[in-house]
Amino acid sequence: MFRTHSFVLLALMALLVLTQCTSAPDRSTKDPAEAVDVADQELSLTEEKSAGDWLQEADAAANEVEQHSALIRAANAFQNEHQWQQAAAILSQLAPKKITHHSQKYYRLAKARWAAEQKVWAKVIEELEDVATQFNQREFRVLSLQLLSQAAYQQQDYWQSLVWQVDAQRFAEQRNTDTVWSIARRIKQSELPQQRPNDLALAGWWRLVDYHHQAMTHPDSLTSFLNQWQQSFPNHDAATLVDIWLEPPLKPSESELEAEQAPPEPTLAVLLPLSGRYKQQGQAVRDGVIARTGEMKNLRVVFIDSEASDIESQQKQISELSPVGIIGPLLKDKVAAWSAQPITGIPQVYLNQIDDEAAQNSLTNVFFALSPESEAQQAAQKINQQFPSSKSALVITADGSSGRRMVDAFTSSWENEQAEQPTISYFSEREDMKTTVERSLGLTDSQQRIRAVKIAAGKIIVDEQERSRRDISAIYLPGNLQQTRLLKPFIDVSVSPFAEPIPVYASSATHELRNRLGDSDLNGIIFSDVPWLIESSGKNILLSQWLELRNGWGLSLARLTAMGYDSVSLIQRLEMMNRMPGLVWSGLSGELHIDNSVVQRKLIWATFSKGEITLAKEADNAGSRYR
Repeated sequence: MFRTHSFVLLALMALLVLTQCTSAPDRSTKDPAEAVDVADQELSLTEEKSAGDWLQEADAAANEVEQHSALIRAANAFQNEHQWQQAAAILSQLAPKKITHHSQKYYRLAKARWAAEQKVWAKVIEELEDVATQFNQREFRVLSLQLLSQAAYQQQDYWQSLVWQVDAQRFAEQRNTDTVWSIARRIKQSELPQQRPNDLALAGWWRLVDYHHQAMTHPDSLTSFLNQWQQSFPNHDAATLVDIWLEPPLKPSESELEAEQAPPEPTLAVLLPLSGRYKQQGQAVRDGVIARTGEMKNLRVVFIDSEASDIESQQKQISELSPVGIIGPLLKDKVAAWSAQPITGIPQVYLNQIDDEAAQNSLTNVFFALSPESEAQQAAQKINQQFPSSKSALVITADGSSGRRMVDAFTSSWENEQAEQPTISYFSEREDMKTTVERSLGLTDSQQRIRAVKIAAGKIIVDEQERSRRDISAIYLPGNLQQTRLLKPFIDVSVSPFAEPIPVYASSATHELRNRLGDSDLNGIIFSDVPWLIESSGKNILLSQWLELRNGWGLSLARLTAMGYDSVSLIQRLEMMNRMPGLVWSGLSGELHIDNSVVQRKLIWATFSKGEITLAKEADNAGSRYR
């Protein structure tokens, strides 16, 4: 790694040599189309000469064409040495008109490599998409295709990323199946082309992904699908992966077989707090488990009170049941204890999340939590999608640990590179709300300006209408219903009457039992929540039955019931969903997928509108330009 002064010195040296080269009066200035690029035949990613050597050759070049060829090679050498700023200094001074047709592709590759270093993925695709196939050298073909694949992956266009990566593998010295699968496993069903590709290698990956998506409806069919895949693609690169997935479990010993008089009934063990302080929460999850397993056949469910005994006793009891899966525990301290010493070989859905990343690296265990922070993250993503312009967002919340966690989650997911970072405003007490809103929307500053103008104008009449900020695209209120109900009127009156209304977003904390069918006081508020409480809210038979059964319970407990219902579906699909993050299950608690052993939930958005709740209209999403 270069020291700072050495770094600057080399960059200046590159620019100095370049300036000297381009200003030499005694050199030929042949048209690039007529000149011969003698360096093109030898260009390599593993240059024997150093960048300094190539700078000297550029200085001694007979004409500008040869000079530019040498400078491109110098930039290439700098990039190979990870001296990106020096390479960028050279590239910024090159004149495309002085570069031959042969060297154009190397020039554009160098610019794409710099764009990838800066994580400007759209620029990588722009530079390489139409030149990748022009490289005859294997190393350059592989590099350009891998850069394209990486750029598409970073833009979450996984199918196109797979296409480029499969193409890159054809030219690689050694094929890397794990790299290809790391892309293929993220392809969602909606992203998969409807028609099988003609290319055999790509068709094998397409079919493998397609079979996993088909098996989501009937998880037991996956083995049959994989066997069919083996027959169709016996020599495919992915065959080794499929062989591993189809490896049978260890066979029981003869003594174990003799001990088993008859195959036991499939059992699901559910570990919940059914007594103590969190009894209601445990019962709510249990309601969901019972509702889901009641729709299934030949499955026995055993509930265990996590508060009635220690973990050793619970594990012994569960081991004796030989369950097909374990759901729970629910409380975070219990989850931490269980994840530190799990029962190996049995799929388990923990109903909370812990901070220990080491524990979140299992193919049989996942963490499923109804995290408020995930709602704030989705709100940031929703606003980015809805308003991709240069405006920013405003977050107004109570100054407390909960509010600050929501703010941290929101800002960490703010991905709008064109916009300023979100403005954050905290209030301490109810009395501070009006002042906080007026200050956040710029009314306080506007009032001061008006006062100053009136004083300067004397008796001259001036416009006294305050003007709110115009650089706010949306407002997010992550607080509870009471806070949102108090803040909304202040926001309405603080936005200038001649300005466009500012959309206001909120979390599921705004949606409670008393307003689940609508709330005229919150007209216009857009909020996120689990599908079970939004879709067909007035005609949802299961929800209506649950609310009648659990009279007096709130929607926070109903969300736990949805979680319990979905946890059973996750247990059935745990292995393949853990293997493939692109698999999505539409559950009562959201669209679910598993990434790094954590269940990710995509909520839906609804609007309080004219005394009722309606699904929010989705913004037009162009998606990937390659689909």
